[in-house]
Amino acid sequence: MSDEGSGPLSVPKGKKKFGSINVTDSLAMKVDIPWGVVNGVYDGPTLAVTGGLFPTEFAGVEAASRIYQMIDSESLSGRLLVVPVVNMPVLQFRTPWLGLTRSVNPVDALGINSAFPGEPKGSITRMVAHTVLNDIILKSNYHVDLRGGDLNESHLVHTIYPRLGKDIDKVCEDMAKVAGFEYVLPGTPDISHTGRGSLVYEAAVRGVASMITESGLGYNTQPSEEEIVPHVTAVTNIMKHFGMIKGEPIRPKNQRFLDMTWHRVVSPATGFFHALVDQGDILKEGQLIGKVTDLEGSELSRLSSPIDGVVHCMYPRRVVLPGDGLFTLLKIGEPTGW
Repeated sequence: MSDEGSGPLSVPKGKKKFGSINVTDSLAMKVDIPWGVVNGVYDGPTLAVTGGLFPTEFAGVEAASRIYQMIDSESLSGRLLVVPVVNMPVLQFRTPWLGLTRSVNPVDALGINSAFPGEPKGSITRMVAHTVLNDIILKSNYHVDLRGGDLNESHLVHTIYPRLGKDIDKVCEDMAKVAGFEYVLPGTPDISHTGRGSLVYEAAVRGVASMITESGLGYNTQPSEEEIVPHVTAVTNIMKHFGMIKGEPIRPKNQRFLDMTWHRVVSPATGFFHALVDQGDILKEGQLIGKVTDLEGSELSRLSSPIDGVVHCMYPRRVVLPGDGLFTLLKIGEPTGW
């Protein structure tokens, strides 16, 4: 655990520092959580920015590092805490080479986004979750988690915020809007990305307004600027909104809510999957969105959209079996008013 004399909160006003918090150092393994702090010369709130909750969502990791580099203490009111990679064991063990498609810790086989608030003496994933929540997030006023497509996803650019039925919901929603993306997805405790055990839920329920930015094509392990920049813009928009840096947030032209009902399209056959649409494409009900072919190229099945809506995620599989998920689709809701 961090020492208050050397940890993130020890960085004095007007200074910038990169360090780490040790989670465990034993015969079994050594795990540190990297952090960067920019402590402004002026008073203001504390914003925590996390990347690498799922470390193979590389666009968020790159964006977190870039945000730390670009913010200077002389023009900052308040404190910026940046954790470029929350779940270092997954990054270090390079799960793609272990044949995994998601950011699961190879030591204890756990996904961290259902492990919060964690345990100080639990398995390694729960220890990391406990340290991040208590030593970083709960030392902050606001929190943004930079996410995106994991290795098996081509993901829509949007924001997500938790809804708990409490006053803090309004702050979380405002942050999700101010981030400036075209789409905003409300969350509830019964949905995994904002449910109990997730970082944003456990932060918000303890009084730290929290939200998620989603941008990134997971299979693109060298993320493009188009994937990275939305995360950076979202954080600077939020910092402007809270008066941490100068300027006005960039407003989107036509921001809308996304409906919370998930529409999944699965493969009806075994064969090669051909996606004809991708994340962000606007669909009409009945529109052809993909097909499955045999090895010699003959068409085995056609895939049609069940709704008028938008492609939330395309799963870039090649060989598929019956029941394999190929798309998630969402209906587009009302304007957010931002």
